[in-house]
Amino acid sequence: MVCKKCGVELPPKAVFCFACGVRQEPVRQKRRRGNGEGTVYKRGASWCCERTFGYTPTGRVMAKKAGFKTKREALEYLPKLQDPRILKPIRRKSTQIPLKELYDLWLPTHQASPKTLEGYRAAFSVFKPIWQNSMENMDIDDLQECLDDFAPKKGTSGKRTRQIAKTCLGLVYKYGIPRGYVPANLAGEANLAKFLKVRTGETSTKVGFNSKELEQIKANIDRVPYADYIYCACYLGFRPSAFLKLDVANYNRKEKAITGGIKTEAGINRTVTISPKIQPIIDRLTCDRIAGPLFCAPDGSQLALKEYRGYFYEALEQIGISNPTDEYGRHRITPHSCRHTFATLLKSVSAPDRDKLELIGHTSEEMLRYYQDVSLSDLRRITDAL
Repeated sequence: MVCKKCGVELPPKAVFCFACGVRQEPVRQKRRRGNGEGTVYKRGASWCCERTFGYTPTGRVMAKKAGFKTKREALEYLPKLQDPRILKPIRRKSTQIPLKELYDLWLPTHQASPKTLEGYRAAFSVFKPIWQNSMENMDIDDLQECLDDFAPKKGTSGKRTRQIAKTCLGLVYKYGIPRGYVPANLAGEANLAKFLKVRTGETSTKVGFNSKELEQIKANIDRVPYADYIYCACYLGFRPSAFLKLDVANYNRKEKAITGGIKTEAGINRTVTISPKIQPIIDRLTCDRIAGPLFCAPDGSQLALKEYRGYFYEALEQIGISNPTDEYGRHRITPHSCRHTFATLLKSVSAPDRDKLELIGHTSEEMLRYYQDVSLSDLRRITDAL
């Protein structure tokens, strides 16, 4: 090294110059971080931090962040940089929360006697078929059918249970609305519970397609998008949410039957034989496929219930089937109408009631045990005659 003032040659690491006596600046070793710890550098008026996590055939795998005012801020942020190959959890919208999850959030906050809370817990199981439906996709028809299909204990009407279930649902909605879990619908009214009707009977009075409308749908299968889906739904009898979750992997090509259903007890994973009237459509939809949604979107993904409803109403309009709405914007015919159409078609077939009920699905444990000995040949005889 040389003196910074007079230029005299000095020994390494000398502190003072022996010629002029001037103190020499110590030689600072450049500090380096270890491999993988990253680096910081200045770009323009701001600082950047950057880390390398590895290499691939296409180049370096790295993460960086810019815009820091000082070097210290960049250094402090450096350890927070993460490997971009590690997927970050997808944050869902608050309205995508399932009904059951919202109920579980509400229950601990509700002030009531233990007996009342136990009554709510028991009655809320009425809505179990749609527990996993998001609040964003919730529909008045989904809720109403749960009430109508509830199978009470033998010798009772079940009216009180339905009333408690409706009350409980209303409280869940009142909890979720101000917290952003429930979107506004039905002309701006978010609390769907107030529109439910507690009927004493087990069956719904919903309207289905008549024979003329069924023929209209059939005639437009190759012309109107999703007309084939609607026609199939009328001959399968699944609830809309279960209909959209039918998977090609659960289709028995040999027996020409499909297993599905998300309702509890007898309705879950029940087997429905395919009617000859829709068999060509099912053959086309399952051709060269081993898995995936049977009734899927154009890109092969599963159709959301809300999305399917839009296609359903648009298809009916193109077909020319009248479908007026009431004061709250509810349609006369909904995707649930296909299930009611199936039930109406069953009336014209001479077969044991237990076989018909096995095809359409029920919640009663007594019914489930009673129908366990139903064979595919029994079910086949019904659907072949539709």
